[in-house]
Amino acid sequence: MGPPPWLYVGPDVEGDDALKDRLARYRRDQDAIWRVKNSPPSLLEVLTPQVIGGHGAAVIDRFSAWIRMQLQTRPPEQDGQLQAEVETLADLLYRSVIPVVLVTTEAGLGALPADADGRRLLDVVGLANQTLAARADGVVFMVSGVPLRLR
Repeated sequence: MGPPPWLYVGPDVEGDDALKDRLARYRRDQDAIWRVKNSPPSLLEVLTPQVIGGHGAAVIDRFSAWIRMQLQTRPPEQDGQLQAEVETLADLLYRSVIPVVLVTTEAGLGALPADADGRRLLDVVGLANQTLAARADGVVFMVSGVPLRLR
């Protein structure tokens, strides 16, 4: 990673009071070397020189939550358009002038959701993860805090 400050980007997720308290505690405890930004509607905005300029590295967290929020505002007919955005994001990540770590949930390890919305999320996140991993310099699978370097 480059020198601080580093950029942390994550979606502002609604939740119950316990979750809100937990997130507020994390933000309060963050060191001064991190700059926090809520995920914009288009993650492509994060990789512009205006946003990443002056940062030594970036973390884009909860990518699958960002996908879920996108699916809530788009009809299924636009899933291809969302995938095209992910492909552009993957290209920008590959060419980024700073190291960027993207954190996502592996979608294919659990049971198949019973409802159509859950299956749609699983399909879109799974394809997006494959696209991002195919273009990434490295891929690390994390289980119970134990990293397994896949590439």
